[in-house]
Amino acid sequence: MELVWRPLTTADIPAVTALYNAAEAVDDTGELLSEEDFAQSFGKADLPLGSVGAFAGSSLAAYGLVEPRDDPSLVHRVRLDGMVHPDFRRQGIGSSLMPRMVAQARSLHLAAHPALPLVASTMVESRSTGHLALVSSLGFTADRHFHEMEVPLGESLAQVPMPAGYEIVPFSAANPDEVRLVVNAAFAQHWGSTARTPEEFAASFTDSKRFVPSTSYLALDSASGAVIGFVLSRYYPAVEEMTGVRELWIGDLGTLEEHRGRGVASALLSWTLARGREQGYHRAGLSVDTANSTGALGVYERTGFKVARTWIDYGLPVDLG
Repeated sequence: MELVWRPLTTADIPAVTALYNAAEAVDDTGELLSEEDFAQSFGKADLPLGSVGAFAGSSLAAYGLVEPRDDPSLVHRVRLDGMVHPDFRRQGIGSSLMPRMVAQARSLHLAAHPALPLVASTMVESRSTGHLALVSSLGFTADRHFHEMEVPLGESLAQVPMPAGYEIVPFSAANPDEVRLVVNAAFAQHWGSTARTPEEFAASFTDSKRFVPSTSYLALDSASGAVIGFVLSRYYPAVEEMTGVRELWIGDLGTLEEHRGRGVASALLSWTLARGREQGYHRAGLSVDTANSTGALGVYERTGFKVARTWIDYGLPVDLG
């Protein structure tokens, strides 16, 4: 079988979405995406230099997207997202796709951050044996594990009161840039995290169609009125359209280090879940680094979240010589 490899364009979004969802029907990773979701990813990508499609005639056999970071520090960890259509698997296409994406990551990295080391990374769902075998054969190693957790938003939700000295307000009550700086500070010590620029924060939240400000809340220090904690939520229509389940996705949750250990995060999350139930959501979901040193996993478990699946972040240091 002869394949034609070329960069993707926005005209390929329907084909990429169809391929992705055909693969999801087989792989059952729980990640459901629409054309609108891919349009957002394509909008952030350098398609001529950071994308690739493998075409068998008029059929898209595989695709890849390369996602550099705007403002990396210490190490530039570039994400590789790719998929081979189930009808074209076990023909060596993945073994050709991944090196192409690594090469693109290297070129984009050298153009933007040549002084930093580069790691090409890709997320693999822990039950995807073929994907696990592929990345291992190419020299990628498992760097981190992330639990994807869920909780049904029923009457049995845990109710955690906010401790004295703090209050909860809607996201709209604060300046978004103040929230961005608090988010950056709260995640400063998290593995793989980099400070979000105003543009990145806007793309992820304030300007994103997936951001749900009506179910996003802030914790304030009552004495100063300063933002010290946050829950920033998202909603993905494709999940409800394909499963019938309306899911509130907890995109970011955190508190500043000096306010941890007092129950602020648990109370803020509990409040958000209750409001989500009132707004018609059936369940909430989130992702957590299993090695997170702030005790986040315990916060989620106490609020009723259970592990639904586990993702592994595989990394490959790239030679820049």
